[in-house]
Amino acid sequence: MLLFQKLSEKIFVVISLILFSGAIGGFIADDNPLSIIKITFAYVGHFLTLLLILARWKKVLAIICKEKILWVLVGLTLASPLWSDIPLFTLEHIMPLFRVTVFGIYFAARFNMKEQLQLLAWAFGIAAILSLLVCIAVPYYGVVGVGLIVGQEEIVHTGSWRGIYIHKTFLGSIMSIGSLIFLFCGIGKYKYPWIIWPCFFLTIFMLLRSTTTAALGILLVIMIMIPCYRLLRINFTLFLSLFLGLFLLASTASTAIATNADSIFNYIGKEPTISGRTLMWPLLLDKIWKRPWFGYGYETFWEGGWEGEPSDIWRGLIGGFEPPHAHNGFLELWVDIGLIGLAIFTVSFATALWRSLVWLQKNKSVEGIVPIIFLTQLILLNLTESYLMRSDIYWLLYVTLTLSMYQQCPKKYLLIPQANQELLPI
Repeated sequence: MLLFQKLSEKIFVVISLILFSGAIGGFIADDNPLSIIKITFAYVGHFLTLLLILARWKKVLAIICKEKILWVLVGLTLASPLWSDIPLFTLEHIMPLFRVTVFGIYFAARFNMKEQLQLLAWAFGIAAILSLLVCIAVPYYGVVGVGLIVGQEEIVHTGSWRGIYIHKTFLGSIMSIGSLIFLFCGIGKYKYPWIIWPCFFLTIFMLLRSTTTAALGILLVIMIMIPCYRLLRINFTLFLSLFLGLFLLASTASTAIATNADSIFNYIGKEPTISGRTLMWPLLLDKIWKRPWFGYGYETFWEGGWEGEPSDIWRGLIGGFEPPHAHNGFLELWVDIGLIGLAIFTVSFATALWRSLVWLQKNKSVEGIVPIIFLTQLILLNLTESYLMRSDIYWLLYVTLTLSMYQQCPKKYLLIPQANQELLPI
């Protein structure tokens, strides 16, 4: 009976992780008759999560009390309907974020980092397999431009795979994270290597088929950084020297790219404006400075469309480009909850990054490198997309890893590195 309960709980977690990744739900619009099923699934899942939290409430409470900055950030977001022009709309969008946050708390309290990786591997592996099947068997949904073409974007990206996700960029970003998860599981010699490595190559294949250049480039950068971060465990001075060398190299490369941007971007088939992003950002900043401190309310700014605030931005763009978000996580967070919210997130992230560096030194298993790699990937992904503090898998992982480092490491080790002290491998 106990074995069945544990298995049922893990199945529930895997299904929840798949749905939080944005799978399937994006195809069901609010006016779709199936939307009631989607909403029911969301609330039933949230209710089950609360029951699982109540079953171990002392452990959960202990974890929650250790973290403070994160809850200040969440609290500010929950309060944003107070200054929103559309308070009910803002509140409606805050609730999914609240559900994801609660699930992240449960995930961190219930499973250690090794178990989290295993469950994430099952979720991302199933998502990759389902996406492959949809692209092959039902290309109308899985391949851009094969079905109904409703805009310029479908024409431009015709042939790109999106699988069980609403956009090819989502598939590419999810597969980018999935490939790292399978890589960690493979390096850590987890169970079922005959499943792990094929899924690793499948996620790489799906990433390539999505033609998401940014996600692929970020994955390559992360692959290079993994051995560099592992070097930190051995010799901090050597790591610092290597980091400074790479920083100088990156600065030189950035200067060369900026000088020859037109030629380079044309060669790889991309626009120097990064698909119009660099044209949009100055226009968005003008809007941000009208309400700089607290923003327009969580996920509220873009709701007005041509009748609201985004209209001035869209008029300033060419080619019918009507972005539904900032295409930059930091700008999106700023327009949502203002400079105060962005500053609180920066402090939260810097604290988590410091903990991840100490965690890396203290934990010699493969799980020791997971937090710092994810935090690095999160920042890189948000340079051209808006994944900060959304009600999705990225925020779930941020909450989970932030709390897990507190959960599985004595607090003093997360503040100041102690000489000759090591945690046992998880």
